[in-house]
Amino acid sequence: MAHFLLHYDLAPDYLARRGAFRDAHLALAWEAAAAGRLILGGAVGDPVSFSLLLFDGAASAAAFAAADPYVIEGIVTGWRVMPWTTVVGDGAATPLRSAG
Repeated sequence: MAHFLLHYDLAPDYLARRGAFRDAHLALAWEAAAAGRLILGGAVGDPVSFSLLLFDGAASAAAFAAADPYVIEGIVTGWRVMPWTTVVGDGAATPLRSAG
């Protein structure tokens, strides 16, 4: 399985505004996780500076962003889907080990 990161740029007032949309956002996220499309997700930093969500496919990530209340309501100011070449760990898409 390939991996794709959905990167969210956040509005400066993200923390103050997210409460109104958090339940709907989390419901969408848990639905995607239950379907096996969303592997992990969450905010990064303290204080929060951006969010990352790990998906099983680029189309899944883009569809999630298009339906996410955070995006629709403007507390996510930009997003992009990036392929992530995972090479280490049990879930790595392209496991590599040293030759030695």
